[in-house]
Amino acid sequence: MSSTDEAALDPLAAVLSRSDELHETLLALLDDAGFDPSPRGQSSLGMCSVSLEHGLSLRILISARCPTSAVGLMRLQFEALTRAMWLLYAANELEVAKLTAALTVDSEQAAKNLPTVNAMIDDIGKRVGTTAPAAAHQMLTHFRDVQLKALNSFVHGGIHSLRRHTDGFPVPFIVQIVCSSNALSTMAAMTLAILSGDAAIAKTISRIQREFADCLPPLVHQ
Repeated sequence: MSSTDEAALDPLAAVLSRSDELHETLLALLDDAGFDPSPRGQSSLGMCSVSLEHGLSLRILISARCPTSAVGLMRLQFEALTRAMWLLYAANELEVAKLTAALTVDSEQAAKNLPTVNAMIDDIGKRVGTTAPAAAHQMLTHFRDVQLKALNSFVHGGIHSLRRHTDGFPVPFIVQIVCSSNALSTMAAMTLAILSGDAAIAKTISRIQREFADCLPPLVHQ
């Protein structure tokens, strides 16, 4: 049976399988890369890794038939990615130091004063044309404007989580969630490519996006 036939019979299983392939392909590409060793680079690297883990966990939860919890995880995935990009492009040295400090009661309190997600996206926007690429700010802004209100509802026990949990999740909706999560993972991988300083890796990730167009939203692979 061809992959097209499989997708027609079970679109969710097909997109989950392709998503795992995408994840493994991205990790294999980045496996031997060296990354920026500075505190800024290492903190951004760590948040990219957190974001990728959330994406993997989202798919595990969907496979385990726990879609309500899975959708909530996508907000965590987005926030980790946003912070990774903010650390790379926009955070000042003091803000970087607050996140790279050893975990203590005092450092925990200091880190609470870091910018919100909206403020981080705005900070990145202010640096477009200097340190930040316009595409990064555009994709973060688009995701926030389209997805964040509903995701907040899932995280905080709002109407979206109650109605979906009670009434059920249409398969096309879950497929869309997986594809959106894959877009965040791809953006995290591209951020890692930038941290590696290897332009060939970034170019390959762009090609990979086209190869995995069937499990990514149109905005990513156009």
